[in-house]
Amino acid sequence: MKKFFPILLILLACHVWGDVPSGVDFSIRFYDKTIYYTGSPVFIRAELNNDSPHTFRFRVADSRVFNLDFDVRSLTNSRLPYSRECIIQRNTNQPVFVREIVLEPGEQYSFIEELSNFIDLENTGAFVVRAHFYPDLTTSAGGEFLVSNPLQLTIRPDIGAPAIEAALDEQTGEILQKNPLPPDEVVDYMLTARQKSQWEKFFLYLDVTSLMLRDPEKERRYARMTEEERLRLVTDYKKELSSEITDNDIVIIPDEYEILQTSYTPQEGQVEVLQRFRYTGFTEVKRFTYYLQRKGRVWMIYNYEVRNLGTE
Repeated sequence: MKKFFPILLILLACHVWGDVPSGVDFSIRFYDKTIYYTGSPVFIRAELNNDSPHTFRFRVADSRVFNLDFDVRSLTNSRLPYSRECIIQRNTNQPVFVREIVLEPGEQYSFIEELSNFIDLENTGAFVVRAHFYPDLTTSAGGEFLVSNPLQLTIRPDIGAPAIEAALDEQTGEILQKNPLPPDEVVDYMLTARQKSQWEKFFLYLDVTSLMLRDPEKERRYARMTEEERLRLVTDYKKELSSEITDNDIVIIPDEYEILQTSYTPQEGQVEVLQRFRYTGFTEVKRFTYYLQRKGRVWMIYNYEVRNLGTE
């Protein structure tokens, strides 16, 4: 993008910005390592590190299309076009709210952006991704900017199933593929994974965001958050589940379970499961009802209820 159309900058603080100090490093990496298909979100974590002995001041716009630019090229050096959303934001006369960031020596500033908000990612293939960061909110000729390291991005065809994506097991490197299983098999997969403490498999068919938003307080906070803050909140919630410090009913390991009944419409499913939990001297019995929603061809667990049936 050679230049921006005129925009109104509303500054919260006014300073004169100088050159970028030598030693300020700008880098990017994938926020979550996964297998990308057309239509998959590609989250990029951008980091500014001040390894210089000087203070680094820069401006950050609420809409980061005025700070950040991506250059995505195929292996034949063809540049992918900007997304429609990015073009509209940059070419519309609008107020742009800006705040000053002061990065002292040794400090870091980071944020997360979804690549398709900037670049049209409809094509499949192998690509090289670089990012430019503009401390003074301009890409005009002569404007100061920092260039990131390159990332290798491969986008695969979605083979007609947009909701079927793959995740990587961080411990084994195994590719975990969401498959179009019926609702009862999805619940069976989740419970078996929990019995074996295989967390990546346990989360594979869980709609973690919907489970988290069952909490009214988290739902209110989520509604007011930026996309970056929402991602962080969901990540923290997954960590809480893994640490068994929240929603204990769904993460406690059943010694035995029996699927009692399954019912579903084309889009909604319900699976009832009898689960037994053995303790010293007694066994606790609970009846779980898992609620599933079909996304594309994949059933995802988005809610559950528990009924205590006493002890044996």
